[in-house]
Amino acid sequence: MHRLITLLVLLAAPRATLPAQAADRLTPERAVALGRAHGPLAAHAAARRLVHDGRARTDGAWPNPIAEWRVENLDAPIARDRFATIQLPVDVTGRRVALRQAAGLARDRGRADSAATLRAFDAEVLRAYWRVMLAVELAQIAMTERDARVETATFETGRFREGAVAEVSAMRTQLEADRARVVGASAEAEATRARADLARLIGVATPELPALPALEDVPIDSSASDTSWSLVRERRPELHTTRLAAAESERRWRAETRGLVGDLGFVGGYKGTGGFATGILGVQVPLPLFNRNDGPRLRSQGEFLAARADLLDAELRARAEVHAAALAWAGVRDAGRAGAATLDDRASEIARIAEASYREGAISLVDLLEAQRARADARAAAARWLVDVHLARLELDRATGAPLLR
Repeated sequence: MHRLITLLVLLAAPRATLPAQAADRLTPERAVALGRAHGPLAAHAAARRLVHDGRARTDGAWPNPIAEWRVENLDAPIARDRFATIQLPVDVTGRRVALRQAAGLARDRGRADSAATLRAFDAEVLRAYWRVMLAVELAQIAMTERDARVETATFETGRFREGAVAEVSAMRTQLEADRARVVGASAEAEATRARADLARLIGVATPELPALPALEDVPIDSSASDTSWSLVRERRPELHTTRLAAAESERRWRAETRGLVGDLGFVGGYKGTGGFATGILGVQVPLPLFNRNDGPRLRSQGEFLAARADLLDAELRARAEVHAAALAWAGVRDAGRAGAATLDDRASEIARIAEASYREGAISLVDLLEAQRARADARAAAARWLVDVHLARLELDRATGAPLLR
């Protein structure tokens, strides 16, 4: 109960009035929901999809026919000639068909890229959430240790006035209290910065950021994760995006290899001349004398080779991430079994015994200060371990393509 009250006071101090919905705790699920609803980076993911769709429609559009109406021999002694023609571009090489196939893949890539960006944003929100949880917990620990040092300094000052200890002992404890105040102020500042970063990501003002629960109150998901490569390759949206990019670049390369000769222009229409009505029929053929489409062909080939290399690199990176994430998850989980989960309780008990023993004269001041410092270090290590467990699970789910929230 004392830890919960201290946490609430710490979180409430820098805020103004909160909206009604802020009475609820900011859980990881709620942080992600707020980020998707209000976060600027989430809006950026949706905008990227529109950009890809627009480019795909531009590249895959059929050419428009050209209509012409023309009158000749105006203000001349001879009869006027009138022309009405329709010119229709025709893709005889299949280049535009390949471009339309590439455009379809580009639209799919845009959707996959938007999903991958949004998933990366969710992961960043969750990382920021756990950074706030750790910073707040460390600030609470620092405040608790500050109070303990101040209490010890007050006790030693009283003993010095009674002549029970030397002045240097009171000075030493006062120095430790002052140092603890500095550490506590730094920890509070770090917590404030972490809260500001999270507020920016989820699109709310820092004073309106809802309060967070206690670190121990957030459950840890210890279920098994499938790390098989076939499943990872299918589930990770980044890999799907890279595969689509490779397929799209291949279609564009094929299109440009067919671009030696451009679209043929079939012309048909009506001509009125000398009082007679005649028909017009013709073909326009672009002659590849100076421009043989060498530049676009080489560029598209290079883009295809680069896309294939990017795909190979992405798959190798994904395999490495899965391997590293699985080892990290196993490591922090085993650390909990080895005693990390009980560091806080054991360190607090040792410090409590040391404080009582010191007041009874059973141990020295140095032993007391070392016990209190060990308590602070152990509590901080326990808090970091708890956050590392959540972060390791997050990275494992991200690497394997599993849902980030369960």
